[in-house]
Amino acid sequence: MNILDKKQHHYTALFCEENIWKLVESCMSSNIIVPIDVLFIINKFNSIALFEQNTSDGKQAVIWDYHVVLSAQVNKQVAIFDFDSRCNFPTSIHTYFNKTFAHYSALHDHYKPLIKPIPADYYYDNFTSNRQHMKGIVAESEFPDYDLIIPDNTANLLTLDICRTLTGSLSEDNILTPLKYLEHLKTRTGTGKDNKN
Repeated sequence: MNILDKKQHHYTALFCEENIWKLVESCMSSNIIVPIDVLFIINKFNSIALFEQNTSDGKQAVIWDYHVVLSAQVNKQVAIFDFDSRCNFPTSIHTYFNKTFAHYSALHDHYKPLIKPIPADYYYDNFTSNRQHMKGIVAESEFPDYDLIIPDNTANLLTLDICRTLTGSLSEDNILTPLKYLEHLKTRTGTGKDNKN
């Protein structure tokens, strides 16, 4: 399996949180990708504007209620993996942020994306999905074709609602603008410098 080939991974439209969980799972047996954070892109209005998404029409932003991507080190450079982006898979974090969060300062607050980073290993160990949020929205035949994600240790269950909320223990001092996330990442890893893709 070529782990850098998007087509080699599990992908189900509208289940970005599970797509990224499966990607992190694949990384566990690879020394090519070192996961850093699972990034929940959210805001209090459940209405975020992201550019360069596959479903966008031309240069228009797509409005999601939330979105999930992975930041990781690839060849000692920080990259973003987004299954739903027109950007390369992966692409350098600065290229991705510049394209995806374009016109950030001009966006109305209702549409401004914020980032909630969750350490990838914690997300992998604790995330669970019952898919209730999509029942009645898409046919269950369009759900992922594998079993529900249920961690072995259920003491610290990380539900989708917990991941998406702006409050709670995982959120305190941890809701960041894209620029603040870059600064946060540089402090943690000593990386995040602008690498051209």
